[in-house]
Amino acid sequence: MEMISAQQIEKANHDGRRELFSRKNAEGVRPGSVVLVETFNGPGEKTTSTFMGVCIAIRRKGIDTSFTLRNIVMRVGVEQRFSLYSPLVKNVKVLQKPTELRVRRAKLFYLRDQPGKAFTSLQSLWKQEQLEKQQQK
Repeated sequence: MEMISAQQIEKANHDGRRELFSRKNAEGVRPGSVVLVETFNGPGEKTTSTFMGVCIAIRRKGIDTSFTLRNIVMRVGVEQRFSLYSPLVKNVKVLQKPTELRVRRAKLFYLRDQPGKAFTSLQSLWKQEQLEKQQQK
């Protein structure tokens, strides 16, 4: 079973996602990182949507690895869970490391009760990312 799971991960790991979420990678995603995820809207569609948030949890279970992002949208807390190897996930980009947030836990569920603690800088990061995206076009 381990060999089959490893083969599935290699097949789904077409853009280096496994290394991005590896425990051994110091530059990878950690709880507290600000992450931007671009997903396809449907299985056959070419249109995409983006979601940016603070990574509050990573669930490493082989091919079923997933991560949870949280953001404040129109003064309402929004959480979204993404499957890492899903074909609907177009790309995953780390915008900010957790060193600025000073995280000492593996699961940051306490951010649900403290909405202003980690989400103040997200608006400026979002605007900066949109400007970079427009300049690339």
